[in-house]
This record gives sequence, C-alpha cells and structure tokens, in this order.
Amino acid sequence: MTQMRPLWLLIIVSGAALAGYLGTVVMAALGYTSPVLPLSSVITLAAVGLIVLGLGLVVWRDQRRIEDAADRTRRQESTGGSRPARRLHPLQAVRVVAAGQACAYAGALITGWHAGVLIDLAPAAGVGTPNVTAALVVVIGGLLWVIIGFVVETLCRIPPDRGDGLGETRFDDDGTEPHAAL
Repeated sequence: MTQMRPLWLLIIVSGAALAGYLGTVVMAALGYTSPVLPLSSVITLAAVGLIVLGLGLVVWRDQRRIEDAADRTRRQESTGGSRPARRLHPLQAVRVVAAGQACAYAGALITGWHAGVLIDLAPAAGVGTPNVTAALVVVIGGLLWVIIGFVVETLCRIPPDRGDGLGETRFDDDGTEPHAAL
C-alpha cells in the first residue's frame, strides 16, 4: 500500500473547489439553492472519523504490545518466552489504513466542494446565512477527516526492522554489500 501524497490531496481539493464553485454558479442561474450538505451531516462526519481513529489506535496499541513483549524477551535472553499472539490479523490493519486513506481523500473532496461553494456564496450572502454557515462547518469537518486520515496512517505504520538478523549480511539489489551513509 502506498503512502498518501499531500500533493494529490491538494489537487483533489482544488479540483473539487472549482467544481463546487461552478456548480453553485450554474444552480443559482437555474434558480436552485446552493448544493451544500446540511449541518446534520457533520454528525456523520464526526462519527465515522472517530470510528476510523479508534480503529487506528487499536492497531497502534496491538503493534506496541508486540514490540514491548519482544523487547522483554530479548532482554531476558530466555528460550522459554515467546511472542504473544496478535489480536489483529495484518489484513485488518491494512483495512484500517485503507479506511484512513479513504477518509482523507473523501475529506479533501468534501472540503474542496464546500470551499468552492463558500467562494461563491460568502461575498454575496454573508457569513450568517444558513447555507454559508453549513458550508463552513462542513469544510471544517472535511479538514478533520483529512487530519484523521494522516493520523491513522501514521499510527498503523510498521516500525523499522531493528536488524535482528543474527549476524547475516544484507545485500543491495545489485548483490553488493551496502555502504554506511556518511
């Protein structure tokens, strides 16, 4: 699974903002109201974001528990101790990362759309109107989804290997021994 790229999120926000702006202009010209999610959708945004964040914390805790047990076993140097069983299957952790990334991309899309709507509505209608207030609150909710996506991806990252290869030599892709970085 590839890591999220902030540049892609900015491209999504920019494209969605343009689409939201144009959508608002066209809908206003046709006599319709502005295309804004209602304020009640923020409750759903918060609930889904908290669930994904909670799952990310579960994966993080499971990974740290395994690391701590391995450290204790290494320090004791006993042959009788073994690593505790994982509570989570690695595929479940991958699914949590995928949910976090989906959260970030959807948050970027929602934020961009409503930012475009705000660009069109805010100067004309004013900040106190219901559609502008709803769009502003949904933009904040979308930004929180993006942040939650990055946090979950960070929580589910596998720590680097500590080199417990027991004296075996590692080689680069071309078959040569790696050189130490200066």
